[in-house]
Amino acid sequence: MAITGSRFRTKFVLVAGVGLVIGLTLAALASLQGIRSLGGDASDEIRNGLERASREYLTNHIEDTARRVEFYHGRARAELGVLAAVTQTLIDQQDALAPLTAAATGTIPLRDALVYNPAGDWSQTAEGEPSAVAVWGYLHAPADPDKPGLRDIKPEVRAAVERTALLDLLLPPLLQHGAEKQAMYFIGPAGAEYLRIAPWADAAGHADKQYPGHNASPFWSFYFPGIVEGWQRWIGDPARMRDPAAQVTGTSPYTDAGGSGAIMTLFQPLWDASRTRFAGAVGVDVTLSQLIRHVQDLQLASSGFAFLAQENGNVFAVNDDGKHILGLQQVSGSSGAGVDIFQQFLHQSRDPAIRALALPSGDAVDYRDPVAIGGQDYVVVLKRLEPFNAWSGSADIKPERWTLGFVVPAAEIYSSLINAQATIAASSRGILTSQIVITLVALAVVMLGIFLVSRRMTSALSDLAAGAGKIAQKDYDVRVDVRSSDEFGALGRAFNQMAAEIRAYTHNLESLVEQRTAELQRASREIMALNERLKQENLRLGAELDVARRLQLMVLPPDRELAELDGLEVAGYMRPADEVGGDYYDVLRHAGGVKIGIGDVTGHGLESGVLMLMIQTAVRTLQAAEERDAERFLNIVNKVLYQNIQRVGLDRTATLVLLDYSQGVLRLTGQHEEAVVVRRGGSIERIDTVDLGMPVGLEVDIATFIAHTELRLSPGDVVVLYTDGITEAEDIHGEQYGIERLCEAVHRVHERTAAEIKQAIIDDVMRFIGAQKVFDDITTVVIKRR
Repeated sequence: MAITGSRFRTKFVLVAGVGLVIGLTLAALASLQGIRSLGGDASDEIRNGLERASREYLTNHIEDTARRVEFYHGRARAELGVLAAVTQTLIDQQDALAPLTAAATGTIPLRDALVYNPAGDWSQTAEGEPSAVAVWGYLHAPADPDKPGLRDIKPEVRAAVERTALLDLLLPPLLQHGAEKQAMYFIGPAGAEYLRIAPWADAAGHADKQYPGHNASPFWSFYFPGIVEGWQRWIGDPARMRDPAAQVTGTSPYTDAGGSGAIMTLFQPLWDASRTRFAGAVGVDVTLSQLIRHVQDLQLASSGFAFLAQENGNVFAVNDDGKHILGLQQVSGSSGAGVDIFQQFLHQSRDPAIRALALPSGDAVDYRDPVAIGGQDYVVVLKRLEPFNAWSGSADIKPERWTLGFVVPAAEIYSSLINAQATIAASSRGILTSQIVITLVALAVVMLGIFLVSRRMTSALSDLAAGAGKIAQKDYDVRVDVRSSDEFGALGRAFNQMAAEIRAYTHNLESLVEQRTAELQRASREIMALNERLKQENLRLGAELDVARRLQLMVLPPDRELAELDGLEVAGYMRPADEVGGDYYDVLRHAGGVKIGIGDVTGHGLESGVLMLMIQTAVRTLQAAEERDAERFLNIVNKVLYQNIQRVGLDRTATLVLLDYSQGVLRLTGQHEEAVVVRRGGSIERIDTVDLGMPVGLEVDIATFIAHTELRLSPGDVVVLYTDGITEAEDIHGEQYGIERLCEAVHRVHERTAAEIKQAIIDDVMRFIGAQKVFDDITTVVIKRR
């Protein structure tokens, strides 16, 4: 027996030691994994929070910036509109204003004293006047042989110049206030393309230096080829002609030859009084420096930047760092005539990611994270601005939409995440070292304790093993000696008790088996009797539900009654979700026309079916009593149903709408689902019945809530009534059928008969439901005027 105890002790120490080592190791690994998981979760939470915050911040920031950019641009358009409105009035009222303009041109402040320049072959007002008026050589009359070196402008051109002399009162104050502007001017129509520009500038002399040959060509075709032709295409567009602001046309941003930096020109065409002929245009050279500075100075994190690009990808506003990061290459270009522009396109960038960067096509903020630019991840946010007309060098004037962009290094947005990850990694290494030390110390202490305890356990276990051997030899009188009060003593006492119980059960086993068998037989007979009773009860309930279902279907209007209706085709369908449904519809003829009702009792099943029959009975009774007041009719039905609900103690109500048809007029009374109307030509109307009543059975008197609406039906018009079992039918993904699908299904077949339309609706709903269970009663009534 000592050998047995020694073997057990060795095994116990070995197993306990190995188990302890494994347990401590697993605990250390679990702790480390928990720390790593916690660190990962914390990193993910920080990343998600930073991403949400940065997305919200950048989205709001770019929208605010876009509004400010649009404000800069829109303010200049508004001031141009003021100048255009005044000038258009001078054109429209030139006859009435002739005395005023004649008097104005006779005064020194408004007199345009044109001086001919023989070298340049043009005439221009002298410096010091409110505006400079330049008349090109081809607008002059032939030279007078008696006055060599002197040419006068054509009389009709001089008359046109005098008609705009009053603009000298308007151009300087408009130029001085509002948006940053380099110049504002008026240019005449074909045959009188003189230039009136403020502030005064040597416009003709400057043109001689910058644009040789300009004086021999018409102004519009030389500087802005095709733009007048593009404007003239709008004459056939009444909406465009009624809205002068919609005619404002801008050029691409270009570099001012006079050294004012980036500018753009906005024009607004003018028309004769009949709006059928081009009568010149007003213009403004808008200085873009303020707008560009605003974009260049935007501070986004530490090194983020903003840019502004045209629709073709030409970036005209970006700081130097942003230009370098985007890899932009500036090249010179031309509009095709006298306006030089600069070009630095995204698709010509040195970086492939920028070359592939597509500008947004929608109005929403386009948030892209990450975008790899030059080997580094960036967050790119894009926002399209409001459109404006843009001239691009031809008669094809198209809407132009600039794009505002933010570019921010992802590392700057997620810098706190990177620092947190480094801290978590350092903490994880420290915890792992501590865990290893604790595990080794705990292992040594526990192994010593196991060795000491195992010696005490061995003797008690040896006695239990010997006693178990005797029981195996069917010696049920065996007992072990209990020498302690600890767990091993309790185990010895339990062993002795178990041995005594085995002895007792062995002697009484046969009698116990017989007793249990008798009890099982009695229980089996009782279960069979209960099953028989349940079977009979199920048969009875099934029969009652079948009778109720048949009764419900019997009261529906038969096809032969529907076929006898004058002037209407009516087809109905009802499918209960259970054996008995809660939907209701009926069609009743009377001397004055036809009454049609449809309703839906809350819930479904036997109780809802009974209430449906109550509604059907009440409606037919009032119809037989020749009650013709539709609102009183519905109030009485409600009162009858309310009293019956109170009597039987049900918690049910119903929606109910009653339709009275007579001589092409359909009158609707009561609250239910929308009525869908498809006219003969295919147009769709939806009649809301929410304000025509309230659910019946909820209050005893609803007269104050009842109203009606009338609908005139022409031959071929279709009206579809339905319950929410159709619009709320779900497919296997939980998506509802909806009113829009119902309208589309009716529209496709509205030219067919009412019965065919009804069947098409049911087929479309069933196809949508597919293998999904039908959760609610499905009912529809289709009405079509013959």
